[in-house]
Amino acid sequence: MTMTISIPIKNLKRHPAQMRTVYDIEGMATLCLQIYERGLDEWQTLLASPNGEEGSYFIVSGHRRQMARLLAWALADWAADHPDTEISVEVARTMIATLTNSLGSLEKVIDALLVKYGDREISIALFEGSKKAEILSLQAANYGSEQADMMGIAHSFRQALEAGATPEEIGRNCGQSVHYVHNHLALTDIPPELAQRIAVGELPMSVARTVADVPEPKRTGLSVFILANEPGKLTAKAIKDCATTLKKWSGLQMPLMTKHQSQRNIARALIRLWGQAVDRYPEDAYAAAAMLVYRNLHDEPWANKEKLTLWFQALGGDTYFTDGHFGKLSAGSINWTSVVAYLITEVACETCPIAQLPNQQLRSDLSQGQGGPLGMPCRVDEEATRCIHGLAPNDNFDMRVPWDWSQHPGVVNEDGEYRAKNYEDLLKAWQTQLAREQVEDETACPREDVGAVTPPDDEEQSSTSTHQQPQDEQPSATKKQPDATPPAKDSPISKQRAQIADFMQRHETLAINHPVATSCGHCRHRLDSSPTKDETVPHCAWAGRLRRVYFKTLDPEDKQIQASASLPIPVCRQFAPSHAWHEMIPAHSDPPGVPRDWLKQQILHLVKAANQRSSDWNAFEFLTGRPMSANENYSDWFAQQMKSQGGDLSDAQLFTLFIWAHSEWQRAGRGSFTLPVNGNSVQFGMYQERGWQVSGA
Repeated sequence: MTMTISIPIKNLKRHPAQMRTVYDIEGMATLCLQIYERGLDEWQTLLASPNGEEGSYFIVSGHRRQMARLLAWALADWAADHPDTEISVEVARTMIATLTNSLGSLEKVIDALLVKYGDREISIALFEGSKKAEILSLQAANYGSEQADMMGIAHSFRQALEAGATPEEIGRNCGQSVHYVHNHLALTDIPPELAQRIAVGELPMSVARTVADVPEPKRTGLSVFILANEPGKLTAKAIKDCATTLKKWSGLQMPLMTKHQSQRNIARALIRLWGQAVDRYPEDAYAAAAMLVYRNLHDEPWANKEKLTLWFQALGGDTYFTDGHFGKLSAGSINWTSVVAYLITEVACETCPIAQLPNQQLRSDLSQGQGGPLGMPCRVDEEATRCIHGLAPNDNFDMRVPWDWSQHPGVVNEDGEYRAKNYEDLLKAWQTQLAREQVEDETACPREDVGAVTPPDDEEQSSTSTHQQPQDEQPSATKKQPDATPPAKDSPISKQRAQIADFMQRHETLAINHPVATSCGHCRHRLDSSPTKDETVPHCAWAGRLRRVYFKTLDPEDKQIQASASLPIPVCRQFAPSHAWHEMIPAHSDPPGVPRDWLKQQILHLVKAANQRSSDWNAFEFLTGRPMSANENYSDWFAQQMKSQGGDLSDAQLFTLFIWAHSEWQRAGRGSFTLPVNGNSVQFGMYQERGWQVSGA
C-alpha cells in the first residue's frame, strides 16, 4: 500500500529526468481552473520520492499538477480582489499570460509563487522502487494527453540510461521504438546549440546520431561547422557524408611522394600549422577541417592552389594569411615570408645543396631571377636563412631545372619536368650551362649574336608546309666568324626574335581567355629580363639563341559563333604551362557520369591516334609543353602527365578533356575541327589552324 503524507509544497523539487521543459498555457489554464474549483482530487495525488535532502522530494508524477496548484492559489487571491468578476478559463489564461510576460517565463512565475505559497501543504504519495523504476515510471506518466518536448525527452532518457535502464526497456516503457530512443539519446551527446536547432526542426533528427557517432574533438568541430551555416543549407546526406569522411580522416600527413621540392616544403609547413592548431584550438581546427571536407578540399592541399589558399585562410590567422576573410578565396594571400621563416625549420641554407653551387648567376639560372621566400635568394645574392625550394639534410635530392637545360649532362625528364637527381648532376648541368653562355658571350658582340647564326646541331632541322618557316632559316653549311656588329635585320635570329616579340605583343588582343589559348603570362619560358645581355631581346627563353619557333591562330569558321567568341585563338607551340591541369581545364557543366577509367582510356587512345596522324606535332602541347631541343621525343609526355595529374581532375574536368581529345584528333588531320566556343564544352564551333602573320610583314 502506497504511503501518503503532507509536506510544504516548497519541498517538492523538479525531477532531473522530467521530460517537459515547455508547457502549453492553454492546457495549464484549464488545469488551474479545475483545481481552483474543486482542489486536487484524491486520485490526483502527486507521486514523489525522497531526493536525499531531509524533508525534500523529487516529483515523479504530477509536475503540471504542482504548478497548477500554485497558480490556483494565485487565482483565488485574484478572485478575492475582484469579487464582481466571474472566474472562467479566460480569466485564468489572462492571469497566467500576464504573470509570464511580466517575469519572463512560466518557470520564473512558479518560482515566485513558491516563495509566496511555499509553506502551504500538499498531499503526496511516496514512490516505492529502484531509481531505474522511478525514472521509467516518470517517463510513462509523461506520455499522456500532453506530449513532452524533444529536449526534455532526451534528458529524461539519459537519466534512465544512467540509472541502469537499457534503450530497449526505455522504448517499451514509453511505447516507442529503440531507434526513437537512440535518436533522442544522441541529442545529449552533441553540443546544446546544435541539439536545440534539431529540436526546433531546423535540422532532421538523424543529424543528432550522425554527429554523435563522431569522436571528440571532431564532433564539436563538426557541430561548429554545421551551426555556422544557415538553416536549410546543409542536407542530412551532406552532413552524413562529411561526418563519415571526417571520422576516418587522420589529419594532414606527410606525403610519401611530392612532385617537387617546394611542394614537399609546403606540405611540411601546412602539416606543422595543422598540428599547432589542433594542439591549441582543437575544436576550431576540426571546424575548419569539416568545412574543407564538406567542400572536398581536405586531401593533399599542397598539390592544389585553391586548397592551399583556403587551408591557410582557415588556420593561418594574421601570421600566415593577410588581408583575408575566412571562406573567400579572392580576399587575401598567404604570407610566405612567415611560412618559410617559422614553418619550414628543417630547411637551412647552411645545409642546403643549392647554396653550395658557385655563386655566379646565369642568364638561365635555377632561380629564374627570382629571390625572396618563393624564389632562390642564394642564387640572386640575397641574404636568407632558408627558402621554399631548399632541401633538408635527409631529403631525397630532386631538383627541377630550366627547360633549356634539357640536353645538359645529368638532366632527366620526368612527367614533362626536367630534373637533376643528385648534387653532382646538378653541378655538372650548371657548369654546362655556364660554358654555353660563355661561348655565346665570346662569339657575340657586346649587344648579342650577330650575322647569320647557325642553329646548334641538336635543334630542329625539318619543316613541313603547314608550319611557317622562312626559307632563309635553313642552316648554313659552314660557320662564319661573326662581325662585331648587331645581327642584320633579315638574319634568321633577328627574324626569330621579331616573331617572338610580335606574338608577345599582339596575342593579348585575341581570344586569350579561351582555355586552349597560350598566354605568355602563364608560360614558364616568360622571363623577367632578357635571356641575353641585350635587353631589347624579347623576355622569352626561346629568344636566347637560334631555334625554330612556331606560332599559330585557331580561326573560327562557323558564322553562327557569337561575336564575343569570334576572335582567333592565339597558339604558341613553345608554350610550357606554369599551372597544373586542374587549374587549366574547366569543368563541364553537365558531365554524363561515365566511369573515369573508361574516359582515361578513350582520351589516351585519341591522343595516340592524333600523334600517329601528324609526324611533327603532338596532341595537347598546350597542356604538356614541348622540349626546347629538336632531338628529344615527347610523344609520351601526355600519357606521363595524365598518370601524374589526371587524379587531380574532377569528373567534370575529365569529361572536358575527353571532348578536347576529339578536337585534337580532328586537328591532327590538318583540316577544320570543332572546339568549344568558350571552354564550357556546351556550345561548339568550327575552327581552322592558320600560320601567325607577323604585323607589318
